[in-house]
Amino acid sequence: MFENKNGVELRTWLYTKTKVNGKMVENRDRLTNKRILYCIRPNMDNSLIKFGIGGVEHGETSAFGRLLQYVNYYGESGEFDCQGVKLFLIAANEYNPNVDGKNSAIFRKEKFLKAQLKGDTLSGRGTERVTTNIDKLFRLIKQTSNKTDEDIEIERRKSDLLAQRNITSEDQVIRILKHETPSKGTGMTQFITEWSRPTIVTEFAKDSKGKIKKDASGNRIRITREDFTTREFYKNLINFRDGKEKADEYIKKHPRAKFNL
Repeated sequence: MFENKNGVELRTWLYTKTKVNGKMVENRDRLTNKRILYCIRPNMDNSLIKFGIGGVEHGETSAFGRLLQYVNYYGESGEFDCQGVKLFLIAANEYNPNVDGKNSAIFRKEKFLKAQLKGDTLSGRGTERVTTNIDKLFRLIKQTSNKTDEDIEIERRKSDLLAQRNITSEDQVIRILKHETPSKGTGMTQFITEWSRPTIVTEFAKDSKGKIKKDASGNRIRITREDFTTREFYKNLINFRDGKEKADEYIKKHPRAKFNL
């Protein structure tokens, strides 16, 4: 999103407009629903560069809020040279609610940097403040790796169900639609379960070719829909209303299928 080895005033950058898809947009608005990795340096501490992350857990305006904290703390350069904070780089990707923070590319890239630069830190100053020169830092950030460059999307429907629908004794398992058992190993079988009441799922809108749609500012478009299904393990199903009955009934109808319960 931004890169400048000489650095620019953070506050100035946040409120500067950039042309995005033909429209002028303030940089702070470009940070909406982004996970970001940033590199900054407070003017009072010219010997160190700090890298960090923002927007990892919540999306929305939290990435902007993280950077604004530095502006509020260090101020803006002016009469006193020690005030203000310079911005050198912002790398960003779209906030995906189906990716846990610790599995996001941004979080894992920061973890990678901490490991690579642990010899460049000063005692008592934290692992994110380093004496590394800017060229080395940029090079490490741009270093490609399948371990740090992609989000890991995992199955979060169970937690979504508990948080958004709040399952009670009144919720009922209607039927088991199908099952999935790992072909290798002893991984547990998951049952695709239909419920009597839906949960509201937030996801990215896609076109007819399966590509994620974007708005005029280049942000991915989110939609909400009702979903009556979740993936459940047998040990969880039997605790819900009619869960054991429907699961046992399904298993009985598929005598040749493999089930790891």
